[in-house]
Amino acid sequence: MATVAGVSTATVSKVLNDRPDVGPEVRQRVLDTIGRLGYRVNTVARGLRSRTTDTIAILTDDLEGIFTTALMRGVEEAASAYDVSVLLANSYGDPEKERKHLRRLLDRQVDGLIIMSGNRVRPRSGPALPLPDTPYVFLYEYGMSEPVPSILPDDCGGAALAAEHLLDIGRRRIGFINGPASWEATADRLDGLSATLRAAGQPLDPTLVHHATTWSPEDGYRLTDAMLTRPDPPDAIFCASDDLATGALAAIHDRDLTIPGDVAVVGFDDRSLAVHQRPPLTTVALPLLEMGRVAGQRLLSAVNGADQHHELIKVPCELKVRASTAP
Repeated sequence: MATVAGVSTATVSKVLNDRPDVGPEVRQRVLDTIGRLGYRVNTVARGLRSRTTDTIAILTDDLEGIFTTALMRGVEEAASAYDVSVLLANSYGDPEKERKHLRRLLDRQVDGLIIMSGNRVRPRSGPALPLPDTPYVFLYEYGMSEPVPSILPDDCGGAALAAEHLLDIGRRRIGFINGPASWEATADRLDGLSATLRAAGQPLDPTLVHHATTWSPEDGYRLTDAMLTRPDPPDAIFCASDDLATGALAAIHDRDLTIPGDVAVVGFDDRSLAVHQRPPLTTVALPLLEMGRVAGQRLLSAVNGADQHHELIKVPCELKVRASTAP
């Protein structure tokens, strides 16, 4: 191609790498020749020379997780800003599959890795293979001692937003339907709610706190119905997921009570179903897209030489106010 363009191979290389020390006429001539010949950069060869491939990978444990797509989209947006490609592999939570995927990705000389959970925050051990020379970060899960960042949602802060909103609209008797006690998010969401109500002089009534055995609408319905049979029922119910809140809304409707007049309802997650409830559900939105972006940005910074250390980066949630609390 250099011969066709009438320049040296060094000049072609400068144009391909967008170096400034090439005159505009020569640059245009090389670009025209590239277009005419249909030339494509050999990224493998360039990677061997530069020891980078402009490629990172996501290794998830669950492609079908309800939050997976938004997390991955955030990573891809961060990578696209640097013209970096993203590969995807799924271990299905199997350490042996993770080990095989890591081996293959390292063979492809990816510049860095995002190791991600698809559905819940939880601790995990280090990668199934040692990664001494490849930067990585955890997303929606966290390492216990690995010298890398873990990107998580601020579940405690999200619950505080819900509590502040219910207090602002005048609700004082707030019930809480939490998820299964084995999930870390349930403890964080209870802590955020309790601390905020206590600071406002309206401590949470422990008899109005219920742990569902599942995240299902059926559990939300059952526990809401039980609270509404009390002689002193709540005037608001905060649910630790939108699925639980969907059941709560149905139970309130079945008792011919108004929402939010008699009982205001707040969910958590901001799943697509929330806006289609009757009435549309006020909910705490998990910052999934932003978490993915932060993970991608932190990884690319490490690829470019930034130091890494063990830290938990908690991304703030956002309250989406809809008609279940605001008529």
